[in-house]
Parts: sequence; C-alpha cells; structure tokens
Amino acid sequence: MKKITVIQSSLREGSNTAVVCRAFAEKCDALGLHVHYIDLKDVKMDLCDARPLEKYSEDIQNVYKIMDESEAVVFGMPVYQYSMSWVLKNFIDICGWALAAKPIGAIVNAGGPNCYMASRDLFDCLYYEYACTNLAPTPYTWSMDFKDWEIVNEKVTSKLEELAGKILIL
Repeated sequence: MKKITVIQSSLREGSNTAVVCRAFAEKCDALGLHVHYIDLKDVKMDLCDARPLEKYSEDIQNVYKIMDESEAVVFGMPVYQYSMSWVLKNFIDICGWALAAKPIGAIVNAGGPNCYMASRDLFDCLYYEYACTNLAPTPYTWSMDFKDWEIVNEKVTSKLEELAGKILIL
C-alpha cells in the first residue's frame, strides 16, 4: 500500500483549503492509499532558524518522519499575495529534506479565480532545492467552488480524482 502525506497549511478556522484537502484525502483513501493527513494548525510550529531538526518541536520531528516515509506529498496551500503563505514556507524550510526527490502535488485555494499560478512558487522551490518532481494536475479552488463547506464545482472534484489516480500509479 502506497503511503502519502497530505499537508493542509491554512491556519484559518473554517478554511476552504481544509475542506478541499479533506476531500482529496478521502478520494485517496477510497483508492486504497495509506493517507497521513496533517493539518499545520495542529502542529507546534517553530520559526525556522537553521538549528538541527532534533532541536525543533517533537511535532515537527514527527511530521518530518511521516513525510520521509511517504512515497508522495501533497500540499494544500492557501494563496496570499499571489504566493504561498509564510506558514508553508517556514514549514518547508524546516522539513524540506524529508521531501528530497519525491513526487509533490499541490491543491491551491484562493479568494479569487486568477491566482492559480501561485503554486509555481511552491513547485519551483521544491524542484531547485530538493529535486522534487511535480504531480499534475494541480486542483485549484476559490470561494465560488464551495457552498456550506462542500465542494460544488464538478471540475474541482474531477481534478482531485485525477491527482489521486496519478499517485496510485506511481
């Protein structure tokens, strides 16, 4: 059974990023993938200051180990100012080596319909620093794709299923 990690990186309560990440994790689980779902809201997050990994919180060390043992990692990223959040960037600065040479996917959520290229920042930094490969497609959501905390856009659902299928055949 393939092990994957889904990292949800929005800190906002009632986050649409969390809704879509949970839906993706459920689709992966239904395909028989072993899914570790990590919500960074629940992780004691230290600020990156280049200390050795063992000097960071136990939470960070545990997440590092989970990602290191996974065959693929998918990040749920909210978009702020057309880029990834500081939370995700800080997390990658600390735990990035657990991603080395792994396939990486992204699920992007933003406030409007035109921020889909923000995932480029994430993919570029992971490619250049850790030799990660990109998994496609990159599902993109914005506020109009949700109603009452449910995904209502069939295109989003289809992209989530397609991404899960790509992980299954790795």
